[in-house]
Amino acid sequence: MFEPFHQVVTNVSKTILKHEADLGRPVIGVMPAYFPMELIWAAGGYPVQLWGNNLPLEKSDAYLQAYCCSVARSVLELEMRGIAGMVRAYAFTSLCDTLINLREIYRRLFSKPTLELSIPITRTVQARRAYLKSVVERVTDGLQAITATKITPQGLKEASQLYGRVRALQRKLYQIRRETPGLIKNHDFYTVMKAGFFLPAGVYAPLLENLLTDLEKHTAPKAKRPRLLLSGMVFDPLEIYKLMDELDVHIVDDDFANGWRTVAKGDLKAGDLLGGVTGYLFQPAPCCCVYNPDNDRHAYLLNKVKASGADGVLFWYVKFCEPDAFDRPQLMKHLKDQNIATSFVDLELSIANFDAVKTRINAFCEILEG
Repeated sequence: MFEPFHQVVTNVSKTILKHEADLGRPVIGVMPAYFPMELIWAAGGYPVQLWGNNLPLEKSDAYLQAYCCSVARSVLELEMRGIAGMVRAYAFTSLCDTLINLREIYRRLFSKPTLELSIPITRTVQARRAYLKSVVERVTDGLQAITATKITPQGLKEASQLYGRVRALQRKLYQIRRETPGLIKNHDFYTVMKAGFFLPAGVYAPLLENLLTDLEKHTAPKAKRPRLLLSGMVFDPLEIYKLMDELDVHIVDDDFANGWRTVAKGDLKAGDLLGGVTGYLFQPAPCCCVYNPDNDRHAYLLNKVKASGADGVLFWYVKFCEPDAFDRPQLMKHLKDQNIATSFVDLELSIANFDAVKTRINAFCEILEG
């Protein structure tokens, strides 16, 4: 029942090219993270999310230093190798300095249009709306120029319903994983999530519905090892989850930017686009890259651990992600003060040898079992 999703992830270019031809829509590459796909779909585009890959970094190092995160370096590698030829334009957010600079690199090196949804660093909702007013206007105008399609209220409403439905189905999948640990293998779960980065929402949603129906017919094996909650920016690389399946480790929840933090978002309120985008960016899950002091990560993560029944928290750190690195020590301390065990792994997306990571995960599980 997971095979359709594995086929997508192992044939990304083929998948995108097929649906580009079927839809007749230009492909818009969406850089990490939180850019509302609804805007692109309503403008007649076909959004695909680019969260990095495991390609060896051969060309991108000429423009991004080795101490920049491998997410940014690996997506730049795609364009520099000509692998992303089907992508007509790119949509960026302003999550970190590296992503902001990456957009400028794209503007200088490539002829493809770029858009930026700048996320304000302000405390109040009113200030956020005031800042985002011109930002959203520039983004929508830019999308309409790229796709030659006008964004209409009806188009926004339909796009909101479409992507809201997808996230609701994904939340149901998360619920099943929390309630029945072991029913879904870790590698299968994140393959399902990653397939959604590349499939059109109208194709992805029926696949999710079929999967959820099939899962109702199965029962979970008895859990043998501790249950973990993972926290980080990016859940890649997928190969590590095969090792976790071998170790019989059960991930019961996560706090990934491209996982639960995005899946938790409700429908984009199309009737008030400015308010809808503001709410989408800042709610409901807090993120180290989005300044929102009214939404505390410490209490949020502690509540997630309790709600999921996790035995410990494993922080999934992609090297040189500065916002994540700044948050991690205090989050770990807060959890430890509440008698919740924590550990972390640091990795790069281009990692080829997983032995050290496997050993660290296994050691953490043995500590929890002890």
